[in-house]
Amino acid sequence: MAESSVSYYSWEHFTLVATVPANFGFTSKASYYPVSGYNCDIYSPGLGGNVTRQQQNSNTTEAKTEPQTVSTDIPLSFHIAGCSMALTRVSYEVSARYGTGSLDSDLELAGGLTARAPTIENSSNKIPDVIEKRGLCSWLFQISKSKATLGEIEKLLSCKAADERWSVSKKKYEKRKPGGSIARNQLAGKTVRIEFRLSTEEFPSVGGTWLKFPEGWKPCLGDGLNDPYGFCTKNNKNFKTFKMNKRECTIYPNCVEQGVVHD
Repeated sequence: MAESSVSYYSWEHFTLVATVPANFGFTSKASYYPVSGYNCDIYSPGLGGNVTRQQQNSNTTEAKTEPQTVSTDIPLSFHIAGCSMALTRVSYEVSARYGTGSLDSDLELAGGLTARAPTIENSSNKIPDVIEKRGLCSWLFQISKSKATLGEIEKLLSCKAADERWSVSKKKYEKRKPGGSIARNQLAGKTVRIEFRLSTEEFPSVGGTWLKFPEGWKPCLGDGLNDPYGFCTKNNKNFKTFKMNKRECTIYPNCVEQGVVHD
């Protein structure tokens, strides 16, 4: 308690404004690390020795049934018991639901903003008062291998940085998480806007394991029912079934192909 009474965040800050779609939640985690020249060691009874102080400040917005925008002031420094810490990074976490089941959700570490060491600002590196970033999220589907949901469709959330047209690079080595890097002193008084949108397209979580048809995706059998990977081979006629809402299905997302009835 005595220690908390002498700890405080700086008034100097930037404002993080995050927009997420319906059924999405958002968490920002601001991390602080000691400034050089300060004694920031503290004794840890569990480790039996001194450790370096670190600080994290989290702000969470729970998912709602409609889109939402949340604004959070992120202090640029933290002070406690003679130790000064500077903001080093603000991480973004996005959580989302894709169904009504208790397990029908996922959490994505969706990038973040790195606060670099201070720099001398001039006309060549001056940044705008409002910095805008975009993240396009997609659901990646797969057949569950876990005991509780074996054989059922489950989804993973993936968010990538998007350009002004909400396009994500097709080149794997160019894909990255939303965010960036800005000198800490250039962040003071600025606003960083990060908007996440959900793509209308879904893709397999592992490439080469499903084949796309006009009606949807079909999972390849691979080398047989005991093949744990099920990569597609030259013989594209061998597929396996899966479960959705307690139904046996052959194609995603419609479950069955047109004109085909499954009991």
